[in-house]
Amino acid sequence: MALLLCASAAIAGVGPIDAAVSSDPVEATQSAALFVGIREFPDDSSIAEVRYAVDDAIDLAFAFSLDASTRLVDPKQVVLALSGEPQKPQSSERLKVLIANGALTTTARTTDIMKLLESQARRVGPQGALIATFATHGINEDGAQYLFAADSLLVHRAPSLSEGTIRDIVAQTGVARSLILIDACRQRLTRNSRAVEADPRSRAVLLRELGEISGQVVFAAAASGKFAYDDDVRQNGVFTSRVIDGLHCEARADARGFITVDAL
Repeated sequence: MALLLCASAAIAGVGPIDAAVSSDPVEATQSAALFVGIREFPDDSSIAEVRYAVDDAIDLAFAFSLDASTRLVDPKQVVLALSGEPQKPQSSERLKVLIANGALTTTARTTDIMKLLESQARRVGPQGALIATFATHGINEDGAQYLFAADSLLVHRAPSLSEGTIRDIVAQTGVARSLILIDACRQRLTRNSRAVEADPRSRAVLLRELGEISGQVVFAAAASGKFAYDDDVRQNGVFTSRVIDGLHCEARADARGFITVDAL
């Protein structure tokens, strides 16, 4: 986790950690996590599926809770909010193992996600951390970034979650440490566009006001005006696959030996 916190301001935000927060190691039993993966949008057939979003959520949940080398949270403290099925058999098997070890699965409508984010944040103890990841479509409107839930509608831009709302929910619970990963703003937003086309509505914008939030780190898949992409070989989002590489010490380090966002 410490390696992940070496963030580049261009595509990530880091809030200062309060001096009162203990520097002791994070305890997995005091941590909690929410992994959101939205492949299908059943309320709006015009929205293209995000092929590997469910795989992203499952694979990150497995890495953070059951992989011995990267475990930061007990699987009994894990909730997966999913819409659709995973693409690859490995992710399907990982989901079964997660559930067998106490992880819960639920639907991924807007109100589900908001309530779960708050409840999971309130489960975090003083020696724990909140981990929240989002794999879905994102859309840029009036300088703000919105993430689609399973019940989102493209034309009306509602219901959806703004990045600001996500940060505010976490901040208001008073959780000492949080790590938020956003693999959104995929290239193709609608079903009637070709994969090579870039939809300007899904460009990412810079995260704002992060310096005012203590102990919260947000990593987004794309910098301002850029897009996030899928990795058809790994069958994950490119961002998610690189984060998993980084957790397993397989990412390229910079000249100082640090794994930064730029290096990922």
